[in-house]
Amino acid sequence: MTHARKPRRNKRYVPRVARLPMLIKTQQTLAPLESIIDQIERDGTVTVDARNVPIFHCVADGEWYASAPAIAGMADFFDMWAVRHGHAFKATALRQLANRLEAGMPIDGPLMAALNREIPNLRRIGASLDQADASDLLRQTQIRAELDAARATGA
Repeated sequence: MTHARKPRRNKRYVPRVARLPMLIKTQQTLAPLESIIDQIERDGTVTVDARNVPIFHCVADGEWYASAPAIAGMADFFDMWAVRHGHAFKATALRQLANRLEAGMPIDGPLMAALNREIPNLRRIGASLDQADASDLLRQTQIRAELDAARATGA
């Protein structure tokens, strides 16, 4: 007995856009922060520009950025994630680091210990995001930063 085979469905092949896995994106995002923390722990210093503004080097694009606004933006991102997903997480240590860098205040041992406890949580959250959620959270964080900047200038 021969069985009739179903006709093969001719479906056009459409290659997917190659995207970096979220683990790699999380590493690229958190690496500059961890580098800042390592430098503070190792040397007790932060890298500054000619105007004495703390800066960090982003390996992903080779540019230098102001540390305090970038770290505050990361704290906003993770706080928005917590609100959206109903978790009690707050990026308190991250926000304190940003505020102290902005004000030129010393970064003490208890803050460093809190940062070292917070980093694994940030890594876990980042790795658990899917592409759409991460993109939307990033967009919301950018909108919030623009609104805050507009409020600060009185616009």
